Amino acid sequence: MKKLKIYFTSDIHGYIYPTNYRDDTEKNMGILNIINQFEKDGNTLIIDGGDTIQGSPLTNYLSNNEFDIHPLATVMNEGQYDYVTLGNHDFNYGYDYLKKYLSNLNGKCLCTNVDNITKEICILPYDIKTMENGLKVGIMGFTTDFINRWERPLNIKNFTITDTFKSVKKYYVELKKQCDLVIGVYHGGFENDLESHEKLSNTNENIAYKLCQEFDFHILLTGHQHMEIPGQYLHNTYIAQTPPNGTKFLELNLEFHDDLSKNISSSLKKVELNPNNAMYYKFLNLEKQVQKWLDTPVGFLDIELQPSTHINMATNGSYLANFINQVQLDASGADISVTSFANSIKGFNKNVTVRDITSTYMFPNTLTIIEIDGKTLKLALEKCASYFDNIDGELQVSTRFLKPKVEHYNYDYFSNLSYIFDINKEVGNRVVSMKFKGKDIFDNDTLTLAMNNYRATGAGGYDFYRNCRVVGEVLNEMPDIIIDYFRAHKKVVVDKNQYLTVIK
Repeated sequence: MKKLKIYFTSDIHGYIYPTNYRDDTEKNMGILNIINQFEKDGNTLIIDGGDTIQGSPLTNYLSNNEFDIHPLATVMNEGQYDYVTLGNHDFNYGYDYLKKYLSNLNGKCLCTNVDNITKEICILPYDIKTMENGLKVGIMGFTTDFINRWERPLNIKNFTITDTFKSVKKYYVELKKQCDLVIGVYHGGFENDLESHEKLSNTNENIAYKLCQEFDFHILLTGHQHMEIPGQYLHNTYIAQTPPNGTKFLELNLEFHDDLSKNISSSLKKVELNPNNAMYYKFLNLEKQVQKWLDTPVGFLDIELQPSTHINMATNGSYLANFINQVQLDASGADISVTSFANSIKGFNKNVTVRDITSTYMFPNTLTIIEIDGKTLKLALEKCASYFDNIDGELQVSTRFLKPKVEHYNYDYFSNLSYIFDINKEVGNRVVSMKFKGKDIFDNDTLTLAMNNYRATGAGGYDFYRNCRVVGEVLNEMPDIIIDYFRAHKKVVVDKNQYLTVIK
């Protein structure tokens, strides 16, 4: 019998230190503490599933400062990572930033459907590693091809990103015939519910279910959806996934018997606080700079803007959403604006700091202004109206936004637009009123709409936006746009209009 142990992380999102940056207290999280729990020998693999170098205030700070070697590369080298793949957010800050990570990794980057045109960065489709006990393991990496839709062209100009499924098909048979075990590392998730097996998405953003149907991976390590999957079989493949931000990691143990049978077990491990290692202190000065930057005051609000529950904000409106839209309208000059919230956000104190902004608007989105007609606008509002289920007179978040992953960020809040949802009506026919400046909006009426560049690609079920004409862009990132707004407005009076009425 031969044994194999795998440690797997994914969607670290730049959380090196044990903090979520909403305050400066330590939490049980972060890759520095995770690597302290690895026990590596000649029969152990350590793998990361991507979305590693973007997503925290620390990586936001790095992206605006000069450095040579990305700290994530240094930390992962200390943790003795063998393999990584690429996530969609790893491209967010462009080629040079990504190069400072990948070019300094000791481990290999595997991705069947990403090729670096310049060849300055080594990206392999797969690798074969013979363990100390003689077990021959094939590892193949691949990522969601929706990067081509989401990412600004400038950030991926040195890469070709091809169809995920076709790229796996191209290399799978070639790899399998050379190995005892084949492991897939996929920065993507599941399009079907893992309990009912009901198909929940018809896009190719996440195709892990299809991959398990079509290919006999022994193990498929997944990411992107931020789901907790401690380990289970799907068809003949053992699957797992970690939650984001270095809050847990996966430990998998496999026994490979002489008769070729296999026993696999795994669990998601909690992160233990243990700062007593040299690597913790290596970047401590950087961490202190980030914390100091986060406490920089940027402006004043007339009221606090704290989030409530997602269902309450969606039903009754949100002054926080109004404020973000207020900023977008000012920066864009559009008629109307739309924004959304991450699944978990901090909110703003009256005395606003950089910490409030980076912990509430966490992604490096820019602004896109599109021309939209009334017919398409109604489709967008109907998508939002499908967020609600009316259960015995009580509004709840629909499972459409909860499975296969939690997607509160795909519910949108509009400003400068008065609209009414009737939740008693069937999905697709719930928008009963749309008005701009007090006048009804008809199918052929046109308005300009400001939104983040991610939503403008049609992401999140808003495909119809892709057919709208782009009439303008604001290429500063949204956190910077918000800071600039405070510079121009010493004390901000928040828009307190209620734009949505919900009939239940």
